[in-house]
Amino acid sequence: MLLLALACTLSPAPLLAADGEEISYNGAYSSDAPNYAKGKPVSIVHGGGNISIRCMDVDGISARISYNIYGTDQGIMQRFGDGILMAVSGDANGGSVKTKIPSKPAGVNSSEIALTINIPKGPGGVSVTQTGSGWVEIMNCAGTLKVTSGSGGMYASGNYTSLNVTAPGKDIKIEQDPSGLLTGTSLLSAPQGSIALTLPNTQGGTMNAKANEVSVAHLVMGTNMPSVVQGAMGTKGPTLTLTAKERVEVKFP
Repeated sequence: MLLLALACTLSPAPLLAADGEEISYNGAYSSDAPNYAKGKPVSIVHGGGNISIRCMDVDGISARISYNIYGTDQGIMQRFGDGILMAVSGDANGGSVKTKIPSKPAGVNSSEIALTINIPKGPGGVSVTQTGSGWVEIMNCAGTLKVTSGSGGMYASGNYTSLNVTAPGKDIKIEQDPSGLLTGTSLLSAPQGSIALTLPNTQGGTMNAKANEVSVAHLVMGTNMPSVVQGAMGTKGPTLTLTAKERVEVKFP
């Protein structure tokens, strides 16, 4: 897999900022995988900031990574930017988007590194691993959803068969398509935040929800306490385990 360097542009600035004055350096690069087979799994790994994923009526995977770097040394900032790499691949078995972010050197104060991806609509599912800061947003995808976010939270909408989401630093919000039922065991974990999950009215299964405050807008045959709701939700279905620090809210429109 080939990692590609970014095409960069430099904001007007002196070589060295006077008296520590902050300057900026920015760039962006796009790549695609036209041979990706629609409906196959897609894996995404990003060590930078925000991730925005859209499942659309398109052919192949396309990805764009962009950054803004802030610091005091133009040369060091440029070398840091040139070291930001991205690889996009896809074939009959699936697709992937991976980035490589260098360590932040002296002379770079901070950076904003965003990844935007378009994927053909299909049931293959999406797996996302984010090791940096920022949020993860996934729109209108389908199949299995697996996400581990960095220090930010995550939002997803779509028609998923199972959910496996961990947001160590922030909140989780997922809106399941009204016509799509979860069929596989699902786990949502927000150890420092809250969880908001919207499910179809016909979703059944076993609910295990724990937080400082729990609200499940469905008849659950079992334990119904302010901080714990556990039991069966009528019809047969998968086990749903939701654990958060602040609040768990499960809605059925």
